[in-house]
Amino acid sequence: MYDTSGATERALLDRAKARLREAHRPDVYAALETHVTGALEAARRQGAFVMIMAGEDAPQWSTVPISVLGTITEGAPGVSLDAMVADAVERRGARALEGSRQFLRWTDRRTVELSGESAGAYTIVYLTPLPGSRRTKALQLTATLVHPTDVDPDEDPYMKNWLSLMDAHVLTFAWTGR
Repeated sequence: MYDTSGATERALLDRAKARLREAHRPDVYAALETHVTGALEAARRQGAFVMIMAGEDAPQWSTVPISVLGTITEGAPGVSLDAMVADAVERRGARALEGSRQFLRWTDRRTVELSGESAGAYTIVYLTPLPGSRRTKALQLTATLVHPTDVDPDEDPYMKNWLSLMDAHVLTFAWTGR
């Protein structure tokens, strides 16, 4: 887990620059820097305070093009998020995560452009109310999986496994009371 601060952004880019230099691919850094800087600026504008991705010591097999952002979603002062939840259920197909009473889950698909190439973006949104907020605030975890446009993450066995792992990971979430 990483915070979304400028210091973290710089540290991640410095590590990427060193790795690309070792791989004799410094040419890739400019495009990577543009993408990372833009993505983190957008995340901060959305109020993201945490991002989850494979760390430096993660095994190679665990590295996939997926990121998870954590934000706090709030309704109008004193108004619950019930209308937003109802809309997610009715219009986005939101359902309880594997029967969980804690998380609501829905997905979104779109095509995005990355470095002049089209790619699929499969987004999973997980929403859980903040304890004591009377459903006026919720933790929203948004996971985005980038994939080839000719691959359906719901049908591809490899990606289905990653999506199941993501769901299982979110199901382990618990409030600690700190």
